[in-house]
Amino acid sequence: MSPRISVWISNSVFVSFAVIALFYSLVHFENSHLQFETKTLNEERNRSFAIVQELSRVKNQFPIAYQCHYSFGLSNGSLYEITERIPYSIYKRLRLGDTIEVYKKEIRIFGKQTAISQIKGNEEPLPLLENLERYFQYGFVYLLVLVGVTSLFRVLGLLSQTYPSQQKPDAIDEIVVNKSQD
Repeated sequence: MSPRISVWISNSVFVSFAVIALFYSLVHFENSHLQFETKTLNEERNRSFAIVQELSRVKNQFPIAYQCHYSFGLSNGSLYEITERIPYSIYKRLRLGDTIEVYKKEIRIFGKQTAISQIKGNEEPLPLLENLERYFQYGFVYLLVLVGVTSLFRVLGLLSQTYPSQQKPDAIDEIVVNKSQD
């Protein structure tokens, strides 16, 4: 392999590492902000009402899980819809078209205006950006290992170019022959 190809590969790994590190830090910051907002969601000032649009059972899952799809209005006048996981105790009380109490909060995620909400009395955790953060974390660690390996090869390649071997193969053969004659 020519030296230019190895430099190209190592530079590509370094650039990929920088990009993944940037995305990981962005997703980590947004996820921590979202976690903070969900902790303060169940305050009395965030209480509102929503209308149940759909109730369903999540198929092929054990233990059995239920979902509630509901909608509510935002401050700008638009209608926002959310699907939330609910326990059976809440599922059996709800009917289509019911008005339910929810805690809602309007926030910005990645610069986009959105909302988070949770039905009053629901203890199920809200879906956050944890899976996306974990995905970028694995990519970050993988590329960190690749950066270490390519750096090692680059350093060894530069050392072999800077400090070539001082002994010639013919000199080694002469030393071996002289030792065997003694």
